[in-house]
Amino acid sequence: MEKRTLLAVLLTMVVWIGWFWFFEPKQPVQNIQNPIVQETNAADTVNKVQADSNTTQTADVKRLTAGLNKNVKEETVSLKTEKFSFELSNKGASVSKANYTDRNIDLTLNEKLFGASGNLDFSVHFSENEFFKGNSLNSDLWNVVKVDERTVRFFTDVLVEGNPLRLEKIFKFTEKGYDFAVEYRFINTGKKPVKFRDGKAIFSPSDTLGPKLDYSNRYNHMVGIYSIDDDYTQNLKGGGFFSKAGDTKKEPGKVDYTGIMSRYFLLIMIPEQFNGTEMIFDNRADTGFRTGMTVDMAEITPGKELVKSFKIYLGEKDKTMLKSVDSRIVKASDVSTIIEPIRYFVVWCLMGINKLFGNVGWSLVAFSILAKIVFMPLTKKSTDSMKKMQELTPQITKIKEKYKDKPDVLQKETMKLYKDNKVNPLGGCLPLLLQMPFFFGLYSALINSIDLWNVPFIFWIKDLSMPDTVFAISGFNINILPLLMTVTTIIQQKQTMVDTGNQQQKIMMYMMPFILLFVFWTMPSGLVLFWFLQNLFQIVNQEVVNHMGRRAKA
Repeated sequence: MEKRTLLAVLLTMVVWIGWFWFFEPKQPVQNIQNPIVQETNAADTVNKVQADSNTTQTADVKRLTAGLNKNVKEETVSLKTEKFSFELSNKGASVSKANYTDRNIDLTLNEKLFGASGNLDFSVHFSENEFFKGNSLNSDLWNVVKVDERTVRFFTDVLVEGNPLRLEKIFKFTEKGYDFAVEYRFINTGKKPVKFRDGKAIFSPSDTLGPKLDYSNRYNHMVGIYSIDDDYTQNLKGGGFFSKAGDTKKEPGKVDYTGIMSRYFLLIMIPEQFNGTEMIFDNRADTGFRTGMTVDMAEITPGKELVKSFKIYLGEKDKTMLKSVDSRIVKASDVSTIIEPIRYFVVWCLMGINKLFGNVGWSLVAFSILAKIVFMPLTKKSTDSMKKMQELTPQITKIKEKYKDKPDVLQKETMKLYKDNKVNPLGGCLPLLLQMPFFFGLYSALINSIDLWNVPFIFWIKDLSMPDTVFAISGFNINILPLLMTVTTIIQQKQTMVDTGNQQQKIMMYMMPFILLFVFWTMPSGLVLFWFLQNLFQIVNQEVVNHMGRRAKA
């Protein structure tokens, strides 16, 4: 009974992590540039351009090069907030640099990664075709005016469905900087009403989000995120069990926000005083991670304007920071409500211990020792329970032989034997069950906490948030800690395994270390180190108990 329960707990964990291993979509790491609609030269007058607009186009928006747009030169505008140092470029009216000054981390990649520019472009597209193929607005030079220390205004003249339109993109930063606004103004400069195709436009924040990482590792993948009808969702890009690269992902409904999530940071675009009507996601294999929302766009009469304003969150996966911007985006922190308090406790302990050691790896060793001490009373109860179970093995074997054809009676007599001898068949599993929340809390901390990113330990362990790969053979990474953990698991089993005569159960228990080896192979090295240390401490503890038992018998 005890071994079956233990097996069930471990298999549940295996299924939970194994599902992620098998069915997680594989993300590309190719640098293939998106096709960009080339700038189209207009005639000297708007009427001439309107006449030319009847020709075949590869996109739905043309830029006017006449007037103020004609002699624009590339330039940047710099400004600082409490949390960020920003640099905005008039090329595409985008954020070309977003340095998170608290940790000196750049959230713009500034390279052609995944076919994207790396800038935070906050683009607008006037059709689904443009959303996937791009338009010239992200590569054109806009006019730019620094209104004040917190406000930058970009503007350009375009044709939408053959009609002239002044498009303005205004960035309004706050004192802290992680919560700012992007306002779009569509001004009809022509003589006819401007109608958008299907009465809609698509707004999206960016193709990519830093920091720059090794994106071939599953833990460093970026994903598109959105909330539709108050239901938060992540879009894993590429092929998987339920989807394949190339699928166009669209979902109608009330879109509350859309964005992109990297391993440690979020970029979220929240419409103000309106909602999107459909989510759309670029799921092609060799492109960025753009998620957009379709927004209803009313007709604009001559001389009038249409304004769409978005609140932006750019920062860590911190629920307090997220809630201060908008309570609806708190779920985007990607941290379980149940695990979150334990995760923060684990990080708090590690950072506190680290003040003494100055090395998070040694702090993790100290944390493992403290965890073992805290759970020592439960471990002792577990050891005593397993010892009593072992003493009862001959009697259990006799009961099985006597009632092998009467399973109901067998169960009843077995439980009676446990009760008479005051043995709890679940007692041996209790410490493991109680340590599971700390295990998952540590897992969450190593996956999501930027405090543990790029933290080295000793020897070959260069980053506790990543597997401890020492080399690769034909593309297969060789990791040392999972092998050491497997060895300690086998030793621990030999110390504590009770022979009940059940061959099937015995085979499964022999298989368990290798199942765990498979599960832990790509885990963060800090997590494997913690499990390895717990095994090691338990081996030492059990050896001491066994030695004392032999001395007592002697």
